[in-house]
Amino acid sequence: MEKYNRLFTYSVLAIVSVIFSNTLQSEPIAGTKKQIVNVGFMSSIKRVDEGKYVGALPDIMRATASEVNFDVKLQPMPIKRLLKSLEVGRLDAVIGLFKRQEREVYADYLALPIGWVCANLFVPVTKNQQISGLPASFSPKRIGMLRGANWGQRLTDVFTEHQVSKTDVASYSVLAKMLDKGRFDAVVASTDAFQSAVNKLDLKHQFINFPLSNTNSLAMYILVSKHSKLAQQTQLAVKLSQSLDTLTNNDTIRQIYRRHNKTFDEHCIK
Repeated sequence: MEKYNRLFTYSVLAIVSVIFSNTLQSEPIAGTKKQIVNVGFMSSIKRVDEGKYVGALPDIMRATASEVNFDVKLQPMPIKRLLKSLEVGRLDAVIGLFKRQEREVYADYLALPIGWVCANLFVPVTKNQQISGLPASFSPKRIGMLRGANWGQRLTDVFTEHQVSKTDVASYSVLAKMLDKGRFDAVVASTDAFQSAVNKLDLKHQFINFPLSNTNSLAMYILVSKHSKLAQQTQLAVKLSQSLDTLTNNDTIRQIYRRHNKTFDEHCIK
């Protein structure tokens, strides 16, 4: 009987030891492993160098997270999947989106912008004598824009005054393809994002662009999902906000843009 009791005791201790060991393995050891923030961004602006996503926005997100001891896993996605993943909490955060009131139902916008977007008018080289950045040359033309992009009331008024036929599409790649095929006379788009889409496509035509003086400069933000478990457990929005405030005030954000031969908030000034 005593032998049986000893065997039973050893068995219980062994089981408890295994459970305790597995528990330790499933939890990051304090000071040795950072928590990972799953961050999405639009696949239309994706750039890869040596297997790493590169650009000012990815670098800003990495710096912002690192400041409060998080690591970042970046995931490019089409805009619809990006927003849905943010809404249900599959993504903890998203970078590089404009402010939209409907998104504030499921995500928190950090207070400070991480960049600014300016628009240009893109036309095929073959049509550069027919349309320019001057409003009078828009009449009557077919112009494509990215769905959801709002370049301000002044541009809307110009389109109405000159009877422009405007069509919204889902991605920069579609804008480039339709312009190349002659479905549009011109495209109004974010300069960097449209050019990035063009560079990925084997298109027949080359495009030139004109600055638009009657458009707004749009601010881009970091959004944090309200339904992300990590965001809820770690007060992620609060921590990232504090970090971004520090990096903005000490000029780190501007330095990141300079590394990419860009400027943080001056490049949209006409």
